Amino acid sequence: MDKVTRSGGGRLLRLGAASLLAGLLAATAAQAQDEKPVPGGTVIAALNSTTIPNLNTQLTSSVPALFAADVWADGLMTYDRLANRIPRLATGWTLSDDGKTYTFTLREGVKWSDGKPFTAADVVFTLEAFGKFNTYLTKLVPLIDKASAPDDKTFVLTLKEPLTATLDLFDKEVFPLMPKHVYEGKDIATHPANIAPVGLGPFKFEKWESGKSITFVRNPNYWEAPKPYLDQVIFALIPNPQQRLNAIVNGEINWFRPEVVQVPATQAAAKKGTFRVVPIITNAPETAVVDLNLRRAPMNNVKVRQALFQAIDRQRIVKDVYQGLAETAKNAIPTQFKMLHDPSVNYDTMYPYDPKKAGELLDEAGFPLKDGKRFSMELTVVSIAPYDAVAQIVQAQWKAIGIDVKLSALDLQIWTNKVYTQHDFDASIISLTGRSNPVLGVDRSFTCNQTSVPFANPTGYCNPEFDKVAAEAASAPAGKQRALYKTYAEIIARDLNQLALTNARVFEAVTNNFKNLDAQFNFAFNTHPNWAEAWLPKDKQ
Repeated sequence: MDKVTRSGGGRLLRLGAASLLAGLLAATAAQAQDEKPVPGGTVIAALNSTTIPNLNTQLTSSVPALFAADVWADGLMTYDRLANRIPRLATGWTLSDDGKTYTFTLREGVKWSDGKPFTAADVVFTLEAFGKFNTYLTKLVPLIDKASAPDDKTFVLTLKEPLTATLDLFDKEVFPLMPKHVYEGKDIATHPANIAPVGLGPFKFEKWESGKSITFVRNPNYWEAPKPYLDQVIFALIPNPQQRLNAIVNGEINWFRPEVVQVPATQAAAKKGTFRVVPIITNAPETAVVDLNLRRAPMNNVKVRQALFQAIDRQRIVKDVYQGLAETAKNAIPTQFKMLHDPSVNYDTMYPYDPKKAGELLDEAGFPLKDGKRFSMELTVVSIAPYDAVAQIVQAQWKAIGIDVKLSALDLQIWTNKVYTQHDFDASIISLTGRSNPVLGVDRSFTCNQTSVPFANPTGYCNPEFDKVAAEAASAPAGKQRALYKTYAEIIARDLNQLALTNARVFEAVTNNFKNLDAQFNFAFNTHPNWAEAWLPKDKQ
């Protein structure tokens, strides 16, 4: 539409009323016609792996599986980009006065991708059958008194004691709903539906070409009809970050999430105008960490852990690995949790980079230099960016203070078994997502854990003092949590079973040929595009 110009005094220049009205109507009609969604087309999205052992994100929180789950799975609610809750399969919910009973009203007429009806029994089944496997529900499951479905459209959860973050535990990524009729009576962990899922999302699973791609097609039973508009979403399995960038530049893919180290190069390539780089406004904390195995010497010595922390130049990691698109992690409670983070507990001042001080601490701990070496250890990492680059810096800086560090860069599944199942490691590097509340993605690194659930505290740290504070913080009313989380952060800063290195920003890259792209990125925390709203004009299909 033509701009309306103004004269020096701010008066509108006179235009013929009839011609102006005609022009406005014509432009509006053309815009409306242009913006009407049409069916058809394919989106090709790249995942950063060729080996994805499981698509069921009740059983894994690996990043490729989470990306894929957004197209085939759904949950009770999600968030907009300002972190406000948005109903999904639940149209509403209420909380009892004592803070223990949550009642969810479910959406009418919803069907699974195989055409079977979705009911409250599916929600109860998902919680009871999958809760023990879900890394984010480790705090909730022990507090459940009863989960019930008094009728098909009502799900009721009663807790033994209040848990302030309960609603956050039912968002569509933390708690994707699973079909009772598919899994009931079968072995959950090995069920074939874990790699050929039946879900409630806009697309349904069609095929998996090993090492190449995973294809989802339009779900005819999707509850938000006439969405989705696209015919299919294909996930191309491309583990190499440069190959993913090359693919979007060459028009071979439509979407990928660049590693933070790639963002500047991706932004530069986007200037050609065929794709854009979208910053996620409210991103979940993405914290690079070093987990230390307290079951082993010398990691069971707190002075050794303090020394290891002070021997790491975290600012260099921010600059060299994350290209400045991160900050040093300040304490166990990420800064994204503005109402809970207390800046008085600050790793930058408590454990500044100081190799000399690190050496002194190791001397005090009984590990002086002897023939240029203090002790030997293994540093384990997943062999993908940016973890491998972080590990190389940590290895070099620990070697500089006399530690003989063997770096083991492993496939994701081998690394997961080594660290979380076998606990066969000295130190391990990974990036952990804090989700929308400490109860989901932060507590799991510190609360006592006797399980082998992936991405839940593998360090052997088990401190009743901490567990008590974490439980009190989780159950306290929202306005009274901050002081408790300060104590929480102080205990972890003292004990250091995990060294928090950086907190990274999040960006996604997407081609410009789709319409209604803004709706795809109107989300917060770790929700990714589900492509339900996006569509392709006929001339671009």
